[in-house]
Amino acid sequence: MAALNPTLRKQTLPATHSGVAMDRALPPVPRWRQLSSVLLIALALLIPSLLLLHRPPRLQVVGSPRLAAVLAGEFRDELTLRGRVEPLRSVQLDGVEAGRVEAVFAQEGDWVMADAPLYRLHSPEQEQLLMQRSAEVAQQLANVSVQRSAQAAGLAQSRRELAQLQAAQQRAESEYRRLAHLASAGFIAAAAAEEAQREGQLASELLLQAREDQRVEAGIRQRSLQEMARAVTSLQNGLHMLERARDRLQQHAPIAGRLSGFELQVGSSVRPGDHLGRIDDPTGGMQLVSDVDEYYLPRLRLGQKATTSSSGTLELVQTLPQVRDGKVRVLLRWSNAASLPAELRPGQAIDVRLQLSPPARALLLPDGPGVQTHLYVRQGHELRRRTVELGRRAAGQVEVLAGLRVGDDVLISQPPTDAERLALP
Repeated sequence: MAALNPTLRKQTLPATHSGVAMDRALPPVPRWRQLSSVLLIALALLIPSLLLLHRPPRLQVVGSPRLAAVLAGEFRDELTLRGRVEPLRSVQLDGVEAGRVEAVFAQEGDWVMADAPLYRLHSPEQEQLLMQRSAEVAQQLANVSVQRSAQAAGLAQSRRELAQLQAAQQRAESEYRRLAHLASAGFIAAAAAEEAQREGQLASELLLQAREDQRVEAGIRQRSLQEMARAVTSLQNGLHMLERARDRLQQHAPIAGRLSGFELQVGSSVRPGDHLGRIDDPTGGMQLVSDVDEYYLPRLRLGQKATTSSSGTLELVQTLPQVRDGKVRVLLRWSNAASLPAELRPGQAIDVRLQLSPPARALLLPDGPGVQTHLYVRQGHELRRRTVELGRRAAGQVEVLAGLRVGDDVLISQPPTDAERLALP
């Protein structure tokens, strides 16, 4: 096993391959085939987009739709009202004086006669005020008596003074006449007669002044007495008012009738203006009082007829235009008092249909939230929006003027949207 032959070793070694011998040139692809491949790829991307664009939109489905058909019939322009029976003659019982209930003489539902006692109040404040006013009247009367006594004494004193002054004036005149005669005869000096004349004039002036002073004083005393008399009269009037108020502490029935809403209890407090109940006189007739939506106010007319199921025909006699909470109040009375049902009671509720205008032939549709100027009409399995012309609404019906025909099915419930088309479930 000597060293191998170099020639043999060279032959047994593996040869190294470069891969050049395996490469082979392919024939060129035609240009039309390249273009067709690009077109196919573009169409594959474009066709789904076109299909999405041309697919019909998905319609919204109406859940639990309420459909109604348009019918030809008689439109009755009526309002269905709920009326309350009230007597034509009724008197409210309100608190007039404040106090605590001391006694109750009648109960709810009792028939009371006119001027019958209903309840009595007790008011310590009013009694105290009455005592105080009585004392003031007595004091003022005493003052008037004292003033009149003083006036009488003053008049007596004035009369005595006048008598004395008049006597002095007469003496002075007599003395003057005597001395004037003696002076003219030359028995005395003329100066003595002149002095007597001056004294007579002074006595006359004093008498006149005393009379004027007494007249002025008498006038002042008289005016003072008149003022005091007016004050006494005012105090006496106030005292009479308090006495009448004390009498009002016991309330009497103003009319004969049946007590309603009267629930006073002994010991409860009453203030002026408190509503204590009322007295109804059913013998004077009955009427119905009902509230009507203010929407119908322009269409209400006196004399409009109303009917009930069992109590005859009524007519509208008065509309109270004051709007409260979107309602106006109407009064209905029976056309014939003889047709008034005997079983009616104040406070009873009755259903009544008020006729606003005579009946007329028309296309009718049940009223609902979906019955508007733009409503939905059924066409196959879809609902299509349509513009129509509607008229009056009454008694749950709507008058159709244009846009619909007999037999059209209309969505009367609220639509979920205002789209042009809707789908039925």
